[in-house]
Amino acid sequence: MRDAFDHSLTLNADSVAIEFGSRRTTYAELDRWADAVAEQLAGYGIGPGDPVAIYLHNCPAFFAVDIAIARLGAVKVPLNYMLPTGTVGHCLAKAKARVLVTGTRLAEAARSAASELPDLIRVEACEDEYASPSGNRVLVGEPASENRPARLSELGGNVTPESPAALYFTGGTTGLPKGVLHSQASTLAFHYAQLLEAEILQDERLLLMTPLAHAAGLFGQSALIRGATIVLTDGFDAEGTAQLLTESHITWVFLVPTMIYRLIDILQGSERQLDLRTIVYGAAPIAPSRLEQALALFGQVFVQLYGQTESPNWGTRLGKKDHDVTRPHLLGSCGQASIMADVKIVDDTGQTLGPTETGEICLRTPYLLDRYVDAPEATDEKFLDGWIRTGDIGMLDQAGYLYLLDRKSDMVISGGMNVYCREVEDVLTTHPSIKDVAVIGIPHPDWGEAVHAVVVTAGSDFDADAVIQWTRGRLAAYARPKSIEVVQTLPETPFGKVDKKVLRAPHWSEQARAIG
Repeated sequence: MRDAFDHSLTLNADSVAIEFGSRRTTYAELDRWADAVAEQLAGYGIGPGDPVAIYLHNCPAFFAVDIAIARLGAVKVPLNYMLPTGTVGHCLAKAKARVLVTGTRLAEAARSAASELPDLIRVEACEDEYASPSGNRVLVGEPASENRPARLSELGGNVTPESPAALYFTGGTTGLPKGVLHSQASTLAFHYAQLLEAEILQDERLLLMTPLAHAAGLFGQSALIRGATIVLTDGFDAEGTAQLLTESHITWVFLVPTMIYRLIDILQGSERQLDLRTIVYGAAPIAPSRLEQALALFGQVFVQLYGQTESPNWGTRLGKKDHDVTRPHLLGSCGQASIMADVKIVDDTGQTLGPTETGEICLRTPYLLDRYVDAPEATDEKFLDGWIRTGDIGMLDQAGYLYLLDRKSDMVISGGMNVYCREVEDVLTTHPSIKDVAVIGIPHPDWGEAVHAVVVTAGSDFDADAVIQWTRGRLAAYARPKSIEVVQTLPETPFGKVDKKVLRAPHWSEQARAIG
């Protein structure tokens, strides 16, 4: 990773690397900034294999620290600023982090999260502006000497392709996050795959808004390796994003489905001119009916990704040509295997299934996890003869298109019948009075679980009984919702997924076993 960054920082020295509000940071400035950070981290004894946690809001300093970690051959541990402090503390302890780089706005949360880790060094970075060194601040504004310190190059020399590069924590909706360790080789292979599959070009202007500790940070790394310009914001605001898309000549953007829905509501019917060439989306399924709206508004610029922390982003890809309203069945697909990936479906015994058969999705890529940290049994369970089990239920058609039916753990089993929540959600989103929906299982005395829909309505005139009747003929009897709950918004995890754990909690709190 060090070599990949250095190559681009040198070749693109005069180009703008990051735009953040009114600030412009060139590649040359980012290079010097990263060296200053690396010097300070080396002063704390950080070298190859040492975990360094980044706990920052979206800001240019994130990337300076990111590159500094690569220069030292250390292990990047990105932590989402939206996580509860207790979860942050769990991740720090699990990672055995040596240094925690935090921000002024997160200083108190960092102290709380690290309260039981007395040996952890907390280093504060200024997120909003350059600052001169003060106390234990990261040297965000101080350039390194003209000649890079020998100790940095010496440390980097001890790094091999098998050395650890990054430790990510799973963003699942159940249980505490697991630490997923990736090597230098797998991390770099991933970025080259991502440059191809996400169509990131050197003249790109990428808009990144979601937390850099998650997928946006990986897109940012790829952009810097390519020499593109990152337009960075600290969070998503629908109206502000619409303005950026039209006034800042954005060519590439990463969105999760809920962000797409909000932009459709603002931009539909307007005459704003866009320079968008690529919209990459993922993190959660998008309803085909809403995707058709998005295609009518933005054009055929969409690329869908499917992957997971253990094999980031690019297990499958639904490319621009496949986002075709004349082939509507593809709009419910996750696409075909990515350029460096293989996909198969297996049954409960691990045997490969044929086309159109339903089972667990397995992936094989050169960017698979090395292992789960301190969890050898979970690591063994994850791997299947060089493949990983995703825990997702899906089906491959005759042409190799993958259809994601559900998380294995999210599947509702009602009266012994498997109900795939994604299928029910896709049907319900076509109803004109429903804007968004999540389907869960709730306790039922006879069936074990009953299908329950939580909906955001498109207007005030909503009749739940009429909607349930409307599903007759559209869904099997056992798959039709037995009850509907109306909410203002659906809760989300810090990673942009609908938090079904929160939706289930009130229904299962009094149950001996929360099978839903």
